[in-house]
Amino acid sequence: MGPERAGDSPLAGTPIGRRSLLRGVGAGAVLAGAGGVLSACSSGIKGANSGSTKSITIGWIHPLTGPLAGFGAADNWVVSKIKQTTPYKNGFKVGGKTYPVTIKSYDSQSSVTRAGDLARSAILSGVDMLLASSTPETVNAVASQAESLGTPLICSNVPWESWYINLGGNPAKPTLKPKYVVMYFLGAEHLVKCFIPMWTRIHAQLHTNKVVAAAFPNDSDGNAFRAVFPPIAKAAGYDFVLSSPYPDGTTNYSSMIAQFKAAKADFFTNVPLPPDFATMWKQSIQQGFRPKLATVAKVLLFPPDAYALGSEAYNVATDTWWVPTLPWTSSFTGETCQQFANEFETSGHGQWNANISNYSLFEAAHSAFTSVSDPHDKAEVADAIHKVNIHALAGPLNFASGGPAPGVAITPPAGVQWQKGTKYPLEMQIVDNTLLPEAKITADLLPTNK
Repeated sequence: MGPERAGDSPLAGTPIGRRSLLRGVGAGAVLAGAGGVLSACSSGIKGANSGSTKSITIGWIHPLTGPLAGFGAADNWVVSKIKQTTPYKNGFKVGGKTYPVTIKSYDSQSSVTRAGDLARSAILSGVDMLLASSTPETVNAVASQAESLGTPLICSNVPWESWYINLGGNPAKPTLKPKYVVMYFLGAEHLVKCFIPMWTRIHAQLHTNKVVAAAFPNDSDGNAFRAVFPPIAKAAGYDFVLSSPYPDGTTNYSSMIAQFKAAKADFFTNVPLPPDFATMWKQSIQQGFRPKLATVAKVLLFPPDAYALGSEAYNVATDTWWVPTLPWTSSFTGETCQQFANEFETSGHGQWNANISNYSLFEAAHSAFTSVSDPHDKAEVADAIHKVNIHALAGPLNFASGGPAPGVAITPPAGVQWQKGTKYPLEMQIVDNTLLPEAKITADLLPTNK
């Protein structure tokens, strides 16, 4: 049972009434859209022994529609799982009281401007905490509003460098500590270190020239990757041929492709918006640029995007931060990653999706709220999120560790590859676990082109 509304836009799924919703989620948690009827009535719904306690309100801003919708494909299912957990169903126990919990889902529609506007609106409407997920195009605008307006925010699925730069930090000298914002995910340096072992294995097979073509756009991710990737790759013996910083939404990549062909690049990497990659990759195939291994970032992370390219996605490699074989479990129920993946598939959502790990946004939120004396004191909750240290479905999350920067917990990636499937048209296979040894290898790495 998903949310009835996110932001101002209806979500996929059957609309549900107040009475049936309350039967389904119990007394402690209500899922509502911004300004919806469920939000209006939720203040009267009490958890056990809650007395006159005011509901804790958590707002989640994420892309459910638009070019980044693939990142949010698992999110409604994640919320349905969260609503079934004891804390969210019965309320959070804080300082001897039980507080009912309201979750509001806001669809950014893949718009930077809308993400920021939704954050500001949610904060002004009185949310106690925000969650934000999936790429700088969503997360950074929300983080800016949360930090400036003083509202606790937990982020996921955004490279830490672009997140940190947006808040005024310097990744090379990470001394700035955001007061209200933390995040878990990986960084650009983890991606190149994930890709290099795969390049090296293909080099050993095919004796490549170790030249990497890189298409990095003129956006937050592209600018971060342009600074981080080349020196790390150079130290490993790989030379980069960088495209010019192109604008998101580019439709003609002929000059870039000609540049890569002229360099005889045997490897390819990028960090585009998903629709841009589909356009660029089709043109590359048509114009004869066929790298021996393509290792892409930010795209082909989820099954629908791979299916859309069909056979053109065969043996394209990428990264993933969560796989079913990881040994992590839910801190609420003890369910394993494999159990989550199996349930996702058997409930009709298709092949497992790495953003099932967004479940841990709610695990971290619960940990913070239940460690304070007043869940409506934003300064106290903000201090608490920086002290969260839990074992969650996404893995160990320790915001107090210092990470690569204050407030950052790293969930390292595994190398994966889209290969022709048996159960699904394409299947994501784990082919390298150099950075995430807990991930079980499921297939051999294959060249994208020989």
